[in-house]
Amino acid sequence: MNVAVLVSGGMAEAILATPLLATLREGDPEGQHTLLCPRSAAPIADGLPGATTVLPLRALDGRLTPGGALRVWYELRRRRLDAVAVCSQDGLALVAAYFSGTPQRVANARGSLRLLVSATVPASRAENVARSWLRLAALLGIRGEQHRPHFEPGPQARQQADWLLNSSALADGRLLIAIAPGSGFADPGGAQLDWDSERYAHLANQLAVRHGAGIALVGSPADRDAIERVKLDLGAEVVDLSSAGDPHTVAALLARCDLLVGGDTPLLHLAAAVGTPTVGLFGATDGVRRGPYGPDHRIIQALGRRVDGRVAAEAASVDQIRVEDVLASIESTF
Repeated sequence: MNVAVLVSGGMAEAILATPLLATLREGDPEGQHTLLCPRSAAPIADGLPGATTVLPLRALDGRLTPGGALRVWYELRRRRLDAVAVCSQDGLALVAAYFSGTPQRVANARGSLRLLVSATVPASRAENVARSWLRLAALLGIRGEQHRPHFEPGPQARQQADWLLNSSALADGRLLIAIAPGSGFADPGGAQLDWDSERYAHLANQLAVRHGAGIALVGSPADRDAIERVKLDLGAEVVDLSSAGDPHTVAALLARCDLLVGGDTPLLHLAAAVGTPTVGLFGATDGVRRGPYGPDHRIIQALGRRVDGRVAAEAASVDQIRVEDVLASIESTF
């Protein structure tokens, strides 16, 4: 079967689609599986398993525009697909799939958008999107929903990560916790960075004193300023590994860590995809739905203010989360 998985958003969403890709590959090993994903996921495209072809498109970064939907329609149309799984709530993505002429179109569609798909299974508001997308495989006649997000950094990145750790003071067998205070390969305008540098520094100091943990500061090259601000208030010895640069090496470093703490950025998903537990700080974004998928990951969700008796999630800010809340969540994982 010639199937496309269509994902909009960013690097995190591309990683969250890997369980669906793995399920499709397992159920149809001889099939062609194309991942159409955001251009921001291009740096990790070769490490995403399950896809025969990965096509990063700038049109899929963030929300689709009419012009972007036309590009997506063209890419779907020219592949003469048997089926397309739309991993997006963007109505224009469903419109592009509908007009592509693909016989089977499956999505977690609701309301009038159901008219654009051949089969749908609505997403629960209390489940992670990766789980919701996994259930699309059954609509294509493929069973198996046990996969978790996966990313393979590659042997060169793992070798570089080993060298960075072995040349630091962290390769002595102690508990190793990574802290990501920056945007971590996300668009800085879209990452939740309200948790300030002093809190990250206080958290690092407490983890070192209370648990003898080694602390590694990680991030992308764009996180340089955020990491330097954290270092100003540090009392504990830490190692700055943000010079790793590319996401493959950062992922390999995270694979060597026991835990990652950070905000709503792709680094949480990279860590989950290499098997490292995470503690994610979420404000306006629903961490249960948009955070890392799997039982090893904890979400600390800021609460929005109440408006007319209801919680306005968009008013929530990670600035409401205390260091003590994060420490308690971390210590409950030990």
